[in-house]
Amino acid sequence: MRRGGPIFLVLAVIFLLVIGGLGFFAFSTGMLDSLLGGSQAQVTPTVALVKVVVAGQPIKKDQEITSDLLTTAELPQDRVNATMVMDEQELIGNFAKLDIGQGWFLSADMFSDRPGAVSSKVILPGQVAISLPAKRIDMVGYAIKDGDYVDVIATTLFVDLDANFQSKLPNSLGQIVNIGSPPESAPLAVLGMNNGAGSTSKAAGRAELDPTLNQVIYFVPSESQRPRMVSQMILQDIQVLHVGEFSLVSTTDIPPTPDPAQGGQAAPTAVPVVEKPDLITLIVSPQDAVSLTYLQYTLGTKLTFVLRAPDDRSRAETEAATLQYILSQYNIPIPAKLPYGMEPAAAELPKFDTIVTVTPRP
Repeated sequence: MRRGGPIFLVLAVIFLLVIGGLGFFAFSTGMLDSLLGGSQAQVTPTVALVKVVVAGQPIKKDQEITSDLLTTAELPQDRVNATMVMDEQELIGNFAKLDIGQGWFLSADMFSDRPGAVSSKVILPGQVAISLPAKRIDMVGYAIKDGDYVDVIATTLFVDLDANFQSKLPNSLGQIVNIGSPPESAPLAVLGMNNGAGSTSKAAGRAELDPTLNQVIYFVPSESQRPRMVSQMILQDIQVLHVGEFSLVSTTDIPPTPDPAQGGQAAPTAVPVVEKPDLITLIVSPQDAVSLTYLQYTLGTKLTFVLRAPDDRSRAETEAATLQYILSQYNIPIPAKLPYGMEPAAAELPKFDTIVTVTPRP
């Protein structure tokens, strides 16, 4: 028996084990397929598809969305963004904000729960919007913005009227001719008095007995009737729809800005122009709209809008402000008639400029 037989047997076993291990490694890593020329077919990865809602036919602006207007299409998941609609029930019953073409992929921002323009959607059913003229001092120095809440104060002037003539008192005097006498010989009864050198007042006055002279003196007014002013808060907690004029150009009508990267010429940057508003639009009840219309066509009425806190929904009981109320409420005394005064005499209050221009130092 030769001694080399067991050694060769051990080496043969080791060689077979090495060959088997290399074969398993080549099979598990796919190396065998490459060595064999790719005889085995490669597995194609599966692409996940997602159903999205598209317009099945053209949809007009403000048209109500029904199921027959919608259909679905499948897109790869990597092409679906967060704005796309995947459930048509989210759109049924809503209204289109713009004209939508057939086949468009639909997004939630294309629809609204109410038809109409953006400004009208803020108005709740049963309310209306009305625009009123206003200046800087009427709008808290332009501090009032869209969506704020305001109170409305009305200030008006009152005068006494002749109920029959519907004219301001006092009435003017006329001439009375005796009836039945010829015009050339009829005596005239002229009512009126000389009210100063070269001027004759035709305003009706009153007769009073002067106790010193024991004579009846006919007094006539020295000026026309002075109106009586009153201010009162007429509306509270009113929402502001808009300050200033509404734009006549819809945002959908504005052409897109050219992209310089696509070969387009970039539009020049426009300098913003700050315009001072002279209108304020309020959301009120129909009856309040009628009342405000009457007041703004009454030349003696002035409307002032006061700004409220954003979270204040309370109502305040206010008293109308008149001259008598101001004097009594704020304890303002009527100056006594003294035998002396200040020089020069002040006929009216001085008017000071409200805007001060400061010249910068060099």
